[in-house]
Amino acid sequence: MTKSYLYRKILIIEDDEIFLKPLVKFLTTNQFQVNIANNALTGIDLQDNIKFDIIITDLRMEGMSGAEAITKISAKYPDSKIIVVSGFVKEDEEFKQIKNNTQVCAVYEKPVDFNELLDKIKESL
Repeated sequence: MTKSYLYRKILIIEDDEIFLKPLVKFLTTNQFQVNIANNALTGIDLQDNIKFDIIITDLRMEGMSGAEAITKISAKYPDSKIIVVSGFVKEDEEFKQIKNNTQVCAVYEKPVDFNELLDKIKESL
């Protein structure tokens, strides 16, 4: 019998629609409830209203960066589990600020293998 993730909630903070659409489809196909925030401020607002099991965030976005969002979410919700998926991991100065954050479960560079990401999500729950 396989474990059901039907009631597990994932927040994706991502402004890249090309990456976002297939990821949402993949996660919903795997029985997760997925909410989307197209920017970091919206993501923080959603986390304030809904308790997510996992937060997946990009680093570089318009307005507030993903690194700033991670810092704010971690301060308010120390039990948060966060996965970073970004195209700029190796060169991003802001990544250096959050790489030792204990709420960050994993960091992936785009393009990410969705099955590998799924394994990390399941492991983190």
